[in-house]
Amino acid sequence: MKFHRICLFLLACVIPAACVDLNYTEENTRDEEWTYEYFENGIKNMVFDVYAQLYNSEFESNSAYFLAGATDEAQYALETGAVNNYTNGGWSPANPYSNIWTKSYTAIADICMYLEKIDQADISEWRYNPDYVIWVQQLELFPYELRFLRAYFYFELLRAYGDVPLVTTTLTNAQANSVKRTPADQIVKFIVDELDAVAPYLPVTYVTEVGSEIGRATRVAAYALKARTLLYAASPLFNPSNDQAKWAEAAEACKYILDNASTWGLKLSTYNTLWGHDAFFNPELIFGLGRGESNAFEMANYPIGVENGASGNCPTQSFVDQYEFQDNGETFGERYSGTIDLSAEDPYEGLDPRFALTVVKNGDEWPSNGSQKKVIETYLGGFNALPKYGATPTGYYLKKYVDGSCVTTADNQTSRRHTWILFRLGEFYLDYAEAVFNATGSANDKTYGLSANDAINVLRSRADINMPKFTEDGDAWVERYERERLVELAFENHRFWDVRRWKKGARYFQTVQVAFISSDLQLTRTSVNRQWNEKFNFYPIPQSEIKKNPNLTQNAGW
Repeated sequence: MKFHRICLFLLACVIPAACVDLNYTEENTRDEEWTYEYFENGIKNMVFDVYAQLYNSEFESNSAYFLAGATDEAQYALETGAVNNYTNGGWSPANPYSNIWTKSYTAIADICMYLEKIDQADISEWRYNPDYVIWVQQLELFPYELRFLRAYFYFELLRAYGDVPLVTTTLTNAQANSVKRTPADQIVKFIVDELDAVAPYLPVTYVTEVGSEIGRATRVAAYALKARTLLYAASPLFNPSNDQAKWAEAAEACKYILDNASTWGLKLSTYNTLWGHDAFFNPELIFGLGRGESNAFEMANYPIGVENGASGNCPTQSFVDQYEFQDNGETFGERYSGTIDLSAEDPYEGLDPRFALTVVKNGDEWPSNGSQKKVIETYLGGFNALPKYGATPTGYYLKKYVDGSCVTTADNQTSRRHTWILFRLGEFYLDYAEAVFNATGSANDKTYGLSANDAINVLRSRADINMPKFTEDGDAWVERYERERLVELAFENHRFWDVRRWKKGARYFQTVQVAFISSDLQLTRTSVNRQWNEKFNFYPIPQSEIKKNPNLTQNAGW
């Protein structure tokens, strides 16, 4: 079964025109009875409305879609970039700067209503329609899809806020404005129980289902969400007593994915095919958000000096320093801790291949399209550098996720499809390694059949990567694992949350190194201090919600 993944690419093309009008009036005649008797523009569009909330991201995809600029991965080029509010003091309950609370509870309220009323759906009068058989089968799956989506939105709420109200029925306004926060452990249990309940009823793939609509929740996605939820639940932020049983649960959930990957049609891909025009078809992808053809993301992240380029998310020197060399596993930061004379040597030679696929450095030819390709100059006064307004403040530009074949000139522009990764197989080798290490106390323990080092070495042994194997244990293993996770999952919106669940924000986020390259090509490091407070481990609950509901309590420190 080759096409195992769920990627909402097709849904993205449909959703904008798919909103159901539930404003029942005599003029539009679309009352509730009509909605539940009309499949295509009624029931199905209601389900699509819920899927649409997955696209309701914190940022526009053509600007600061990634949270990387609020981590040690990147610095957003423009000080006015929205993501900078996380690091410059612009974050507060009055200005929570996130739509996670609103979008999640909007979706959850819709789901609860649909689940309570879906049984009244009667499309029998359409039985002579040629698509009737497809509609009936899809209608049978919708409740399980909706329950998966509700679990997904509760996971987003859990990792952002911790304890949140657990709502599973429709509420009146008065009831909604009196709910209390439910302990995180109960939220975790709800998510896991729901996913265990619905997974057996969801198909592994929709390719073999009638209609072949790939963009919907699958069994694989349900098990992936379960495994990630349990990993978070076992982490220090949610497991301060370091309960080993929680780590064991996470290890078993991750191992289930690895054990069944081949049966489900999953396999690791080459690193450079994880994004780009055809990433939708990547066999490593489990759950992704697909976008139609566009070059907006390229315009946002192409270097200054490239026509219509706006710099966007610029990788930091702190991030570059974490890459290891292929010969001995020494990191870039260890080998080149002082000033680097770029005119005399190429310090990046022999570096982990993932670096060149993720970062654009001085001297690279970029973008890759023939009409705009040029040698990038990030040294002071260079064509793509300061003092030009909006040029990279870090000495580097972003390549990962950016499709260099897109032409962004005023004339003859070209566009490409984009797929944002939410779950992929590679993540679960890392999740498994972390869980097994903490459950067993050793990176070489084979209690679960595969040791933590074995799992990581599967990733590092891919033909296009081929990096030195992990052999460490103890504290040295933890340090190297956290570095490997940063490198492998770079710019996939993990770092922001990983450092929080580890409670290591002060170590990684408070001071970030950027590169300054002088006009004579001397690279030195400069420190950038950012705001960090332990209260940042959780988002503030919006003050507007607390004003409406006196039973809500604010997260500590806010």
